[in-house]
Amino acid sequence: MTITENGLRIASPQAIADLHAGLPDFEQALAFYHQHLAPDTAVDLSVAENVLLYHDSMQQDVFEKIRLIPELNIKYMAPVGIPWLRQQAADLLTRAFGRTVVMEDVFGCAGVSSALECIAYGLMRRQGTGGVPLKPGDEVLIPAPYWQGFNWSFQERPKLKCVPVHLPTHGEDRYRLTLNLIVNAYEARKEAGHNPRLLVLTNPHNPLGVNYPKELLDEIYGWALAHTDLHIISDEIYCHSQLDTGTTPFTSAVALDAYQEHADRVHVVWGFAKDFGLSGFRTGFVISKNEAVHRAMLGSDDPAEQTRALPWFTPFDSLKTYVIGELFKATVDGEPYPVYAMREYRTLLSASFRRTKDALDAAGIEYVHQDGDNAAMFFWLDLTRYLGKRAPGEHVNGLPAIGPDGLDPNEEWLFRYLAAKPTEVSLLPGGTMHNAEPGFFRLCFTSRMPDDVEAAVRRVGVALQQLK
Repeated sequence: MTITENGLRIASPQAIADLHAGLPDFEQALAFYHQHLAPDTAVDLSVAENVLLYHDSMQQDVFEKIRLIPELNIKYMAPVGIPWLRQQAADLLTRAFGRTVVMEDVFGCAGVSSALECIAYGLMRRQGTGGVPLKPGDEVLIPAPYWQGFNWSFQERPKLKCVPVHLPTHGEDRYRLTLNLIVNAYEARKEAGHNPRLLVLTNPHNPLGVNYPKELLDEIYGWALAHTDLHIISDEIYCHSQLDTGTTPFTSAVALDAYQEHADRVHVVWGFAKDFGLSGFRTGFVISKNEAVHRAMLGSDDPAEQTRALPWFTPFDSLKTYVIGELFKATVDGEPYPVYAMREYRTLLSASFRRTKDALDAAGIEYVHQDGDNAAMFFWLDLTRYLGKRAPGEHVNGLPAIGPDGLDPNEEWLFRYLAAKPTEVSLLPGGTMHNAEPGFFRLCFTSRMPDDVEAAVRRVGVALQQLK
């Protein structure tokens, strides 16, 4: 039996493997490994987390001022969040989206993963105005690479099927989404006898970090909503994660003309995990005008379809309500903390991006990024030239059995090589995100403070130089 420094007991290496097998995806397994098993010298740049605001202002201006939890917040509360909090979220998103978001269309739950699942279940219920409900086996088109959690959210219980729409990895349109890619994928699935019913767009993108241009969104939404029966989910969880050098502004789905005409087929998710860095709090929101989604979130006593509120199982509970409520109530020099924080976050994010970019350039590490593009919290590293190379006398060992299944063998070796001593830096392999070509890795430059990220990048650079 092993006892780690934080007191976690692990009976055997097999027990570690069994525990990781129950986690939803490899990113979560890596997060668990670094939180509970890895030595202090190991650095996790694989997980999409954000510590910048916490160290800059959130600890001082919000959490240090929180005192004892009042009696009200030890009792049951509405699983979608109390009206006051939903209104605060609506106001915050109105500022971010550039269009009015009304409280009646905003529903809280335990994280964006839950929000996605709730939307899927809602769309599988009786639709108004003659809409056809989704059914198990229907397909979800997702531009790839994409966050692997979509698989868990849509496939595990709703039993939909995620289908990657692979972005080109070479050429003039390298990693650029186009309407033609979506149309061709949709038509190919239809011709093969399948039934694509959902299109999911992450904007800003994970892992590429880019904002989709408004013109492209107009094209995609205009085609999908006018010429197909697709619903569109816009994952806008990184909407505040904007560089000050970006020349393509963020455009929310709710700001598009097509949304005004087909609002019942466009659904948005957002949460506090990324922009505010509160990933462990599991606080997400559904923004939808669809009546079936409303019934799924609130429940219904309609005799034709009596339902209970789905977020009862993944609620925006009383503790979330208290802490997030205190965040909304906090002020800095009279300014609401969320407004102050998101303005300051842009500065912090941009500074961290520049420092990481300089470190990558100094180490000779290639990445996919064009000047003027947004990056959200990521660098998409191109390590393809190191595939198949080995360091003389190098043995990759010392890691628990947490490796992802189905990776290209050379990509997996490179991941393990960088994660093992002496480098001890974890990057997320692109194969876990359904990238079309091995050798790409996601680096999250907000998961640690800039000094730590810079040092980790230098270690990665040294390790890559050893490969022959």
